[in-house]
Amino acid sequence: MKSHFISWKLLTVCLWAFLTLTARADYQPTYSTAGFYELPNTGRTVYSMNPGWRFHKGAAEGAEQTDYNDREWNVVSLPDGIEYLPAEASGCINYQGEVWYRKHFTPETSWKGKKLFLHFEAIMGKSKVWVNGKLLKEHFGGFLPVIVDVTSALKYGEDNIIAVWADNSDDPSYPPGKTQDMLDFAYFGGIYRDCWMIAHNDVYITDPNYENETAGGGLFVSYNQVSDQSAKIRMDAHIRNESGKSFNGKLVYELWDREGKQIFTQEKSLSVGKGKARQFSVQTQVENPHLWSPDSPYLYSLRVYVKDKNGHVTDGYSRRIGIRSIEFKGKDGFWLNGKPYPEPLIGANRHQDFAIIGNALSNSLHWRDAKKLRDAGLRVIRNAHYPQDPAFMDACDELGLFVIVNTPGWQFWNEAPIFAERVYSDIRNMVRRDRNHPSVWMWEPILNETWYPAEFAKNVVNILKEEYPYPYCYAGCDVTALGHEYFPVQFTHPLNGMGGAFKTDKLDPNISYFTREWGDNVDDWNSHNSPSRVNRGWGEVPMLVQAQGYAKTDYPYTCYDVLYRNPRQHVGGCL
Repeated sequence: MKSHFISWKLLTVCLWAFLTLTARADYQPTYSTAGFYELPNTGRTVYSMNPGWRFHKGAAEGAEQTDYNDREWNVVSLPDGIEYLPAEASGCINYQGEVWYRKHFTPETSWKGKKLFLHFEAIMGKSKVWVNGKLLKEHFGGFLPVIVDVTSALKYGEDNIIAVWADNSDDPSYPPGKTQDMLDFAYFGGIYRDCWMIAHNDVYITDPNYENETAGGGLFVSYNQVSDQSAKIRMDAHIRNESGKSFNGKLVYELWDREGKQIFTQEKSLSVGKGKARQFSVQTQVENPHLWSPDSPYLYSLRVYVKDKNGHVTDGYSRRIGIRSIEFKGKDGFWLNGKPYPEPLIGANRHQDFAIIGNALSNSLHWRDAKKLRDAGLRVIRNAHYPQDPAFMDACDELGLFVIVNTPGWQFWNEAPIFAERVYSDIRNMVRRDRNHPSVWMWEPILNETWYPAEFAKNVVNILKEEYPYPYCYAGCDVTALGHEYFPVQFTHPLNGMGGAFKTDKLDPNISYFTREWGDNVDDWNSHNSPSRVNRGWGEVPMLVQAQGYAKTDYPYTCYDVLYRNPRQHVGGCL
């Protein structure tokens, strides 16, 4: 009888394990579209524009015109990286130059009377977008959204043409600016992220990257006085009225926990004049909140509705939020949710490219990367050296990875004023895009390893404060850079075996220190020969061996042991 009981117990355990693994295998991550998640019956719908683009590599005179013959062009779907590459695609072996995309489509009849925005998550390099032969957008930079109002440009009941020209050639007028053959990463070309058509009514919540409002546009959720007992939440929403008459109604917020329980409802009266836009602020308090942390990445669903005076919903969507506080307290180290974080934060630098497909990763591959990094025990990722795919940010929110969000740039400065102006624009737009992610640990609004003027450093800190004027916002820069004194977090190497900081004579008790990159010794950007780097084409096992090398105390550069033996003021480091 005893052995019979044991076998049944073993069978139960095996069944439980099978069901657990099955549940995990069936799990499907969800990804935001243009910074939000759809809600039914709000009048707002998102359509994928990824399938069925015609593609041409090289110049194509007149390709922006509707009557251009593109029948011989290749047919691709987005994300598209122009070409398939060798397994080891570093060293700037990718194509650089002009490319063209053209999409034929017939607009949905349900779009009539709607506001319509074409939302590219990114187009690499400089780009232009035409709709039915009309130039509607010109953009510089390959890592942030390109958004086009196409409402008046579409023709119903007939073929419509979207034409996109993109060029990832070397260009010093916008970041990163440096020639690719001297850069330590490749910016592969094309429309390499998702593209959406967003249709909604003419009274609506705006897009922050389109509106260009300082600390405004769209939805902005911030926090204050966060503890286990309570948390104050501020919710700012920017509402535009293009209905042709004044709009009166209310803004409704609903917070839902992950078990489907409604935590609160908050309302705010709305009044927006014809052709105007206004920002509305609401503050509330959550009692006994589930706080977000790397080891407990709890996400709420915040639903936002715009209702008219009769209570009818005219627009709305949801956003995943995590309630948390982050504080860098100098000699007292890093504090999370009102408590000192118990150990150094160890992480890695992540580039967005992948073997064969370059930058054109699917959302699932971004999620897979985040999952592997978190499963390896890492708790912070530095987005080297640019804002990365929204799907990766969504994954970090869900899986519990802090993120250092970077401005595009690497060892390059251009004295021409237009370059700095475009850097400033990138900073504003990366904050507007990513400000609601609980995973954002700090911002790196500078140009990586670049000898920029001290005035530039002062300006970028001021821009960050303008765009995020609420608590729990921090910026970091190299301790050796001009203007580092404006930054509350400074990047430096700890001394091997000794604690302290490399090239720092005295630690400022008000500054927190972090190692943004360590343990690397590259001698050749083309092949990445290095005692600490392996060829991606060798597979995952050599890469894991490489990673294990950082744990060896005799490694001649910085190792894990050094980071763990530093005082709290040095809060951790990334590979």
